[in-house]
Amino acid sequence: MGPARRLASRARSLDRPIALLGGMAFITQLGVSVMLPLLPLYAQSMGATPFVLSLLVGGFAIALAVGQLASGFLAERFAARRLVVTGIGLYAGANVAIAGAASAFQLIVFRAVAGFGSGINQVAERLYVTQVADRARLAFANGILSAAGSAGSVLGPTIGGVLAAIGDLRAPFIVVGITSLSAAIAGWFLPAPAAREEVIVDPAAGAEPRAPSAVMRTLVVLFLVQLAFQATFGAFITTYAPFASERLHWSTAEIGLVFSLFGLGSVLLGPWLARQADRRGRRLFGIIGCVLLFPFAIVYVAEAPRLILYPVTVLGGAGVTTIEASWFALLSDATDGGRRGRAFGTIVALSSLGIVIGSTVAAQLWERSGDVGLGMLVASATVAISGVVLLAHPADRVVPAAA
Repeated sequence: MGPARRLASRARSLDRPIALLGGMAFITQLGVSVMLPLLPLYAQSMGATPFVLSLLVGGFAIALAVGQLASGFLAERFAARRLVVTGIGLYAGANVAIAGAASAFQLIVFRAVAGFGSGINQVAERLYVTQVADRARLAFANGILSAAGSAGSVLGPTIGGVLAAIGDLRAPFIVVGITSLSAAIAGWFLPAPAAREEVIVDPAAGAEPRAPSAVMRTLVVLFLVQLAFQATFGAFITTYAPFASERLHWSTAEIGLVFSLFGLGSVLLGPWLARQADRRGRRLFGIIGCVLLFPFAIVYVAEAPRLILYPVTVLGGAGVTTIEASWFALLSDATDGGRRGRAFGTIVALSSLGIVIGSTVAAQLWERSGDVGLGMLVASATVAISGVVLLAHPADRVVPAAA
């Protein structure tokens, strides 16, 4: 059986909750990717400066962190599957409001509300995965979720570019509201997870509970890894569209195409790499994901030919999914059922501030130098830091899958 057939067989063996959650991620991300590449251009049409763009990204990130923190604590009182619905619903309403924004200030406010809803959903859906997925296949389950969202990214940017071309830059945000609302409705059909007990497990031992100090060290490492990774996203989303428009002279359709190529790499290679992470080590494949993503900003700033740009983008998308899948699996291994909600919420929330750091540093370099490419290079620097820090995580061993 070839790799493609084995992957298809694994996908078919997924439990209904993961399959449904993946479908919701696809629908939601389809809408998100319609508007996300165009967001800086939409803000610039309202007179936003590079500093205002950094506020737009930073405001979203801070609200995202608050939502993530709240979600982690609320998960101890409310079902994670219901928090998923709440978060997506808030995100849907905020994007409809963004479509009616009359100024850059209103855009920042509504985008912050969207960030709060997104934060609630992000933590809740990953907690739900830990409740319904086989522990030995956590990276693969998280990889499927990331790949499903990325599949929406394949179509979304093209749709957004067409909508912006035939209408205006407000239309994509209406689409986001509609798709997110559809996902929120689907969330009501997520089944309740079966109750089960979990203990803190040492990745290096594979079976024995760890001392609290060892757990804390591992959590600090995972926090720093994710902080740097989120800074990569902050730098990228602040600078990529302006760079492609000003330096490469790309149309809005081609700007969105790169997001599609990221999604393509995630769908084609992400789940397979995530499965290898379960088999061969999640720390190792988290580092491999960083290596795959590292060249992305460099080749764009170098204005390499499309024959190089596009394959590097596909590999970068695979790298993003591999990092996310491996990281969430490592975080699940480092926490137990009783404290998982708070640990997920706190670490994911604090690391989301990396978006603010990456966006701010990139915007300042851009504004002070007048070179948007210099700001974009921050993305490669921060993903390199993420991979280096991950070396400090204990080597993990594979836990045999349940028969």
